[in-house]
Amino acid sequence: MPAVVAVITRGDTILLARRAHPPHAGTWDLPGGFLEADETPESGLKRELREELGLRVRRARPIVLATDRYGPGGFPILTLIYRVTPEPGRLSPADDVSEARWFPRARLPYREIAFPSIRRTLRAWLGRSRRSARGTPASDR
Repeated sequence: MPAVVAVITRGDTILLARRAHPPHAGTWDLPGGFLEADETPESGLKRELREELGLRVRRARPIVLATDRYGPGGFPILTLIYRVTPEPGRLSPADDVSEARWFPRARLPYREIAFPSIRRTLRAWLGRSRRSARGTPASDR
């Protein structure tokens, strides 16, 4: 089942959404969800962010594909993870989100993030960001 999620940053923080429903209800996740029939990944991402957080997307850039299972023993999912710049506006958690919170990059609650693929992706992405900020040559990334 194809899904899309967003890495949204503000300064040195990353936005996570608390899952309101199973699987993994009460854990953190990147905001997003499943694609509907005949929906492109980018239009599905825009729809999900509007439904879940009231956010509109200014820019979305795919960064990685990840595979996982939808809960223990669940069906396989293929997730396209985007780097998103939202339009200005207030967060309004709704739909499948019980809460949205900005976490400092250095203090992400990895043990409370729902899906292993999202934990791995965030660790890898943040590791690349740190190396880039320290001036690591592109050939070493």
